[in-house]
Amino acid sequence: MSQAVSSSSRPVSAQLLDALSTRWRVVPVVVSLLVIWGIFASLSPVFLTPQNMTNLADQITTTSIVALGLVMVLLVSEIDLSVAALSAVCAGVNGVLVANLGWPFPIALACALLTGGLTGMVQGSLVVFSGAPAFIISLGFSLALQGVLLILLPTSSGLVALAGTDVQAVFSWKLPSVLSYGLALLGGLVVIAVRLADHRKRLAYGLPSNGGKALGVGAAILAAALLTVWIFDSYRGVPVPLAILVGLFTAFSYLTTQTRFGTWLYGIGGNREATRRAGIPVNFVKISAFTLLGMLTAVGGMVASARVLGVSPASADETLLLESIAAAVIGGTSLFGGRGNVWSALLGALVIGSIANGMFLINASTEARLLVQGSVLVLAVLADATLARSTTAGRR
Repeated sequence: MSQAVSSSSRPVSAQLLDALSTRWRVVPVVVSLLVIWGIFASLSPVFLTPQNMTNLADQITTTSIVALGLVMVLLVSEIDLSVAALSAVCAGVNGVLVANLGWPFPIALACALLTGGLTGMVQGSLVVFSGAPAFIISLGFSLALQGVLLILLPTSSGLVALAGTDVQAVFSWKLPSVLSYGLALLGGLVVIAVRLADHRKRLAYGLPSNGGKALGVGAAILAAALLTVWIFDSYRGVPVPLAILVGLFTAFSYLTTQTRFGTWLYGIGGNREATRRAGIPVNFVKISAFTLLGMLTAVGGMVASARVLGVSPASADETLLLESIAAAVIGGTSLFGGRGNVWSALLGALVIGSIANGMFLINASTEARLLVQGSVLVLAVLADATLARSTTAGRR
């Protein structure tokens, strides 16, 4: 008769891998980020200045927002390869309506979000009801969306200029100091309140107390938020895109950790058949994940277009796709589904962005930057595969 193997009888290496894939999964990312920052700070005294931190935040905002959307889809064991083209199309819709047709920015913004959401919903529906692989369907959508982008852009110039429009005005605005500190304080207190509520739920179900950890993590997040505001306020203030990014990550963190929908996301990625038998609406959840990704991609595209003050065929560059997937995977989101964390995707984007930013400051060549970024991604994927095998072995 076979017996379950207790965790204490498993090799220490296997137990360590289990810990890294669950409660300690963020530790390697944080350590890697600190090492990267330490290296570039020693090579370039400009790296850790408030001005460069502001530049770094601008550089990673679009990647982070799209990576956040990809986390939703990766959690349910799917993928979307059309995010770069979709972000450009949504930015094009917003730009054409504002710059060429003179529509009010809020209405153009809503149309761009609707475009992204509907596109994501259609893709998700095709994946769910056809049974075709998501990467094939999304690859086809990517090609089609690049054609749509060319149709949207003026045939004469091939460019929608956003300089002097409401798009530039809104996304280039900096938050006042009082508002920045107030939002940081409010956000930190909300995180502490949510964690304490989770602690009370654990006690109600007879689970071990984690009140100390909840308070410690919440206090650390509050301190980090206030420090971040201080750094940006030392230069020009907190950029609106960064405030949008933090707001989105906070909202989706709550969605994935404190709601039934979030539980369904992880459940479907972990064991789709078991969740289906449990009565969870698998198809609805998957389509919703693609829809959310589409809307977040639209936001990312508009932020990117405001940064470069225009939309062109180059806006659909696949670099955004590669860096967004890299950010999600480096942050600890599994390509095999069921494992990941939205805040870790932000850390992954910081890793990718810090490498690019630091190598630019030290005048490294483009080929060297690509080699380093590619190597980091390969190592992250190998680590993900190792952790996935360890988790599977631990369940046997």
